[in-house]
Formats: sequence, structure tokens, C-alpha cells
Amino acid sequence: MFSRLLVAVLLIAALIVTAGAVQAQNPADNAELVFDIPAQSLETALEAFGERSRMQVLYETTLTTGRRSSAVKGMFTREAALQQLLAGTGLELSYTGERAFTLTPIRTTARSNLIVANYDRFLGTVQAAVLSALCQNPETKPGAFRLAMQFWVATSGRIENPHLLSSTGANRRDAIIIDVVQRLAFGQAPPSGMPQPITIVLRAGPEGSHGGCENTRP
Repeated sequence: MFSRLLVAVLLIAALIVTAGAVQAQNPADNAELVFDIPAQSLETALEAFGERSRMQVLYETTLTTGRRSSAVKGMFTREAALQQLLAGTGLELSYTGERAFTLTPIRTTARSNLIVANYDRFLGTVQAAVLSALCQNPETKPGAFRLAMQFWVATSGRIENPHLLSSTGANRRDAIIIDVVQRLAFGQAPPSGMPQPITIVLRAGPEGSHGGCENTRP
């Protein structure tokens, strides 16, 4: 069949994760922003939306394949802009944090809701753990660089075979990131049938940004 924070579309059968809080909630900032995003491939439209809104996205990569966004031009809240962008794609959004959301197919049955929610909970745990670990080291603290990485989560809950899809721009930092991530383990196995590998993408922020680390605890 995990984000181009953590947002990106890279490989089939991958999931994109973006940084953010684990618990679902509406974004705190509902101020209107000026958007000018032409209709285009959904992947690139989501990147443009993330850059403008400073929000992060989590979704299965196959959801965007072959889909095109609707144009978004004018003054919108972040939520209204994203809903406009997704119009006609068959996808909907739900929030995983103040500045993070997931994309899922429009749900038609209680069973599909349950399956997606199960994935969302686990992926929220993964993204929070990875972000927290990276935030503890000044050299890997997100915000100053873009990171694209893939890994698997074994049934033991341990991260396996983490590897960068592209360099962060510093070989030493690349190596430290791999070392930090491969030490992570979760107290649960991934949900049965969840697509893997997981792809996590951290986008570079403006100078002086914290990359989401202000919302993490040591």
C-alpha cells in the first residue's frame, strides 16, 4: 500500500507519519490564512498546505496515488482550507494533535472506523516516541533540517532496520538519528495487517523553530 514535522509520500506499502501530539483534538489556532494552492497532484498539494499552515500530516502513501487536489485560493482557516483541498478525493481528515492530522478514506462502516482508529492510535504512539527521542539530542532536534526515514516495527515492539531515504545534510547527524531510532521500542506490537514499512518525514521549519519539540517531554 506512513509524514511529507513531521509530511511525505515516498513508497508504495509505506505509511507516512508527521510529528504531533497523540491525542486527537481540533487545532488551537483557527485564524484565517491566505492560501494560494493550485489544483495539482495530491502529494504536492499536501506539501504546499503543510508549508503554509505549519501543520503536519499522517497518511498511507497509497491514498494519494493518482489523486488530484482541488484548488485552494483565498482566506481560509486551516481546517477549511484542507477540506477544500480534499474535495472530491474521497478522503477525509481527523486530528491527532494541535498541528497534526491524519488522512483516511471516507468511512462508510463501523468496522472501517475501528480499523483505521486502531492504526491511528499506534501510529500516534510511534510518531510521539520518535519525535521525543530526537528532541533530546541537540544534533537531532527537528526544525533545522528535513528528514525522510523508513523502518519496521516488529511484533516485539522494537524498531527494526531504520534507514534514511535521503541525507539530512550532515553525515554525523544521519548516523546519530539512526542510532537514536533503532534503540526505540514500544510496549505493544503493531496492529495486525497494518501496512509497513513506516515512513516518517520531518520537514525543516523557519530559523529558530522547535520542530514540535516544545510539545514533548524529556
